[in-house]
Amino acid sequence: MKIMKTIKAQLGLTLLELMITLFLLSILLGVSMPEFKTLMERKKAELSIRKLAGAIELAKSSAIASSSLVTLCRSFDGAKCGGKWQDGLIIFTDSNADRKINQQDKLLHSITFPLMHGELRWRAFQNRQYLQITHLGFTRYQNGNFTYCPEDKNPKFASQLIINRTGRVRFAIDSDDDGIKEDSQGRAITCR
Repeated sequence: MKIMKTIKAQLGLTLLELMITLFLLSILLGVSMPEFKTLMERKKAELSIRKLAGAIELAKSSAIASSSLVTLCRSFDGAKCGGKWQDGLIIFTDSNADRKINQQDKLLHSITFPLMHGELRWRAFQNRQYLQITHLGFTRYQNGNFTYCPEDKNPKFASQLIINRTGRVRFAIDSDDDGIKEDSQGRAITCR
């Protein structure tokens, strides 16, 4: 019996040992939290841009499959074009190319970006705020890019999706390893 009591007494921690352990844990957390926040911001940007790339691929495949013009535009309500790109977007067949769902047009998909806490911009030839895909899977003379910028406008967390006239989509990369991705011209992405 005396042996059992002695073993039980040795299993606990002293107050000093507990305080040292908590102190070390707080230091480790303090060092790792900024890196964790950085990782989360990069993942948010990547997920939003990848979701957008999937929407463009869906529009292309829908245009080819239906053998008709498909429009992708920003939408705040999921039913008509309007609002900001970060609000969401809709994809629909657009038989008369008027960027409205009417006559025999069909809403194909509505997409929102719940993880996006920043701004999404579309810059294109002739600055049209929509993207139209022909029955061949090409854009209607609309090469351009979608740029995601976080709320704090930090270009290190910016991301970009580049689209050429043939409808090919590619992601901007950081080719010079400075922490900021470059656009199609090789210039650093800016968030002004």
